[in-house]
Amino acid sequence: KQWYQRRVAITAGGLVHKDYVPQFQKRPEIFHVTDEAVKLTGTGSKVTRSNAINQFLLKLREEGTFSVLKGWREETYSVFKDGFRSEILFDIERAAVGIIGCKSYGVHMNGYVYKDGELMMWVGVRNPNKAKYPGCYDNIVAGGISSGYGIWETMLKEAEEEASIPEEIMSRAKSVGAISYTIVNDYGTAPEVEFVYDLELPLDFVPKNADGEVAGFELMTIDELKEVVITDKFKTNCAGVVIDFLIRHSLLEPDNMPDYVEIINLLHSKHPF
Repeated sequence: KQWYQRRVAITAGGLVHKDYVPQFQKRPEIFHVTDEAVKLTGTGSKVTRSNAINQFLLKLREEGTFSVLKGWREETYSVFKDGFRSEILFDIERAAVGIIGCKSYGVHMNGYVYKDGELMMWVGVRNPNKAKYPGCYDNIVAGGISSGYGIWETMLKEAEEEASIPEEIMSRAKSVGAISYTIVNDYGTAPEVEFVYDLELPLDFVPKNADGEVAGFELMTIDELKEVVITDKFKTNCAGVVIDFLIRHSLLEPDNMPDYVEIINLLHSKHPF
């Protein structure tokens, strides 16, 4: 089998790649591994589960088993029982989400302007020292929803940190839906849901990074955006957010896109848990 479905108590929580399963088998006091699933041995409280998983991950970090853990953030994501805002099963170190394969949530924003009547979009360029997707293009604002944070709360925080967008301007941002997908790469398995916002920015506004995670910003024409968004120069999930924008604004149409329906379906994939 290519995947193991991991369950916490009786609730599905994520996907563990078969190559990772031996690491879970080494810790029978924490995990019970069968042909069908990797389960926590004990149920206990959220705190108990969180601590047990964290100790497991810290050991993997010390052993250097997974390079992605070099980017340990001391920041946690909550794993929910039945979707965002439902019961929290446990909290997990952000850098390790792909190892466990649990669903995470984030916020992404398309920031655009009209210059001489032409629609253009601001995109970020990730810091070349980032652990993931260094130097790639990114949305003007994007970030994961950490434990204890809400959607709009995270959006405001990320907008200020990443692009120095004041709350007064952010008040014009519009919630336009969400995309969902699963990415499988060297960082692990990432089933994700991104809450998407659009914001028409003042023409004279120039984004400036405040937290060191963004190297700079570029204002792109739609033609430039279309060309680069389908390359590996663009962070994968951020490309999905941009493509969703282009479809919603009729800048990509089915007559000239043979994979139009397939792309829409991929941007709204159902997770098996």
